[in-house]
Amino acid sequence: MTEKFDVNKPLKRQRSNRSTRSTTSSARRRQNEDGCVVCLRGTLHCYNVFILIVGCASLGIGIWLLVTDFGARKVTPIVDNQMYEVTTYLLIAGGGAVALLAFCGCCGTIREDKCVLSFYGTTLAIVLIVLGAACGIAFFFRNALAAKIQDRMRDTLTWHYGLNVHSNSENRRITDAWDAMQRQLKCCGVVGDVNTLESWGYYFTKTEWYDKSKKKKERQRVPESCCAPGDINMCIGLSDFAGPPRFLQGHSEDMKKKNPYLYTDGCYESLIEYLRTYSAVVGAVAAVVPVFLAFGIVISFCLCARVTGYAHDDEVDL
Repeated sequence: MTEKFDVNKPLKRQRSNRSTRSTTSSARRRQNEDGCVVCLRGTLHCYNVFILIVGCASLGIGIWLLVTDFGARKVTPIVDNQMYEVTTYLLIAGGGAVALLAFCGCCGTIREDKCVLSFYGTTLAIVLIVLGAACGIAFFFRNALAAKIQDRMRDTLTWHYGLNVHSNSENRRITDAWDAMQRQLKCCGVVGDVNTLESWGYYFTKTEWYDKSKKKKERQRVPESCCAPGDINMCIGLSDFAGPPRFLQGHSEDMKKKNPYLYTDGCYESLIEYLRTYSAVVGAVAAVVPVFLAFGIVISFCLCARVTGYAHDDEVDL
């Protein structure tokens, strides 16, 4: 009998050899994964969960600082300095980016995709720079609060507060900012205490807002934002009361009664303390987050390097 020759045998043998090599490569990869790669992958997974929480927290703090009654947008018209607002926006952008990157990092870690891991590490580095800038701006703003802030407060209160708020957007912004500040900080006017003309007395002695109300039969001496909850008429001076705001520096003790519904201290000291506190909060958050980002950058690029090494080994074996 004539022996038949199978032309498919060399091809089958070649496929078998490739399968053997692939199995050997996979076995070697699994063996290596028992050590360094498994540790890196597990660490990066835990890191991503943690950084997701940190990113969401940073995002929440930034949004809260922006939308609170006397937030970053309300500070700018009074102090005439946008650094506080810019820092808050940077914090929001950085926190949102970190939270989004945490999800990308999980995907890259699971797939061990070199491109995703490289993108993850590079973007973390960019976010680190952004948050570092926010930290620097926050602490610079905290230590370099405008020396002329009192002059700015007097100027806005004298010439802009309460004037044509329906047709003048700048005056409306300034009026809203002053009202929000006085409600939040429980103050009234520029600076000083109950016995000065620069605190609650500033309104009816030096402002265009009070002068424009001369034609009114009854005109209030201070805005309602200077009032604590209670008797509004007593606070704004529309009812008889032997004390502020009906009487300023009364000559007799009978005219120096304390008004329980009127904030009598000026806003300057409280504003400075407020800005320093919240600048410190923003700066601290923007300073702490980059420390964790640096850790993630190192881990992601280390894992990326290991993944690259495996891909090279597989190409050589084939």
